[in-house]
Amino acid sequence: MPVRLVALPRALIYAVTSSLLATSVAFAHGDHGGGGGTVLPAGVTVVTAEIDYTSFRPIPDARLSDLSAQGVGEVHSLREIAVPSISIGYGVTNDITLGLRLPYLANREIRETDPDNGGVDARGGVYGFGDATVTATIRFLRDGSAGFDAAIIAGVKLPTGRNDARDKSGVLFETEHQPGSGAFDGLLGVAVAKRFGPFGLSANALYAFAGDGDQDTNLGDRFSYGVAVSVRVWSGAGFGGAQPMRLGPKRPAGIMHHGGHDHAAPVAVAFADGASSLDLTLGLNGDWLDRQTVAGVRDDNTGGHVLYVSPGLRFATGGTTTGVTFGIPIATHLNGIQSDPDWRVTSSFGVRF
Repeated sequence: MPVRLVALPRALIYAVTSSLLATSVAFAHGDHGGGGGTVLPAGVTVVTAEIDYTSFRPIPDARLSDLSAQGVGEVHSLREIAVPSISIGYGVTNDITLGLRLPYLANREIRETDPDNGGVDARGGVYGFGDATVTATIRFLRDGSAGFDAAIIAGVKLPTGRNDARDKSGVLFETEHQPGSGAFDGLLGVAVAKRFGPFGLSANALYAFAGDGDQDTNLGDRFSYGVAVSVRVWSGAGFGGAQPMRLGPKRPAGIMHHGGHDHAAPVAVAFADGASSLDLTLGLNGDWLDRQTVAGVRDDNTGGHVLYVSPGLRFATGGTTTGVTFGIPIATHLNGIQSDPDWRVTSSFGVRF
């Protein structure tokens, strides 16, 4: 979902951060909830379609076989995860925006250790709708003369996603791989944005309090943060046009979960009325995930921290905006043995009503 809007009479520019909470943790196995972060004018609705694709470095089969021979279980290898989502934001007042995010998980290939047979278990993929997230973004500070805004984000991830996915052998996937977690998670965060002529600077942080879900599993708390800078290189006024704007990094996407439970990455989008514009963006965003527990037992091959640098661009014309960012991990610290994220692409298309 977007992160910030600024209403200016007629030359109106809405700066929206694509999915501040749109979470899709980068070394996760899915999408663990997200959305929120945008402040829209009263009565304005924004619908955003987004797809987050993360490519991983699979653990070689030879390595998995060696671990199986040593009796090591619960080690998973991933190749890629795609999380398409639809987000809807509605401005209840000029300072309060409600949001809804609906994700879908496509995890094409899961391979893991098989201590019982001393080899590799190619379990196949997981597909299905993930957990919906409802958020409220409340602006508590606005200084128009200084071009500064600040808002808090509060929300809840609802256990609406699929939780009955099975592998090729008909065995139920663990909750970490399921599109839905079966848990209620609380979300709390903050977003700030500052304008400097054609430049925009934004920062945000979001913490998710994980609840106990299906199969007696707690997927672990999550913390996502980001900063982003944007520069308008073209507008109806020409290159370097000084139209005001708002920027807000999006929260992390694709990180440390194993199911349909997501996070997101810094990218911003803008809506312009009556004129087109092109912005270049550069974000730095990180995701931390705690280890998961199953029946009170901690899984040491889950959780960790990933930091991305994310260059991107966004194009706005009329009431639509299109954005894309490319995420490159510059620091990866995962617990135990996991597939490292290799790269990530996030693209979005928004329409304002």
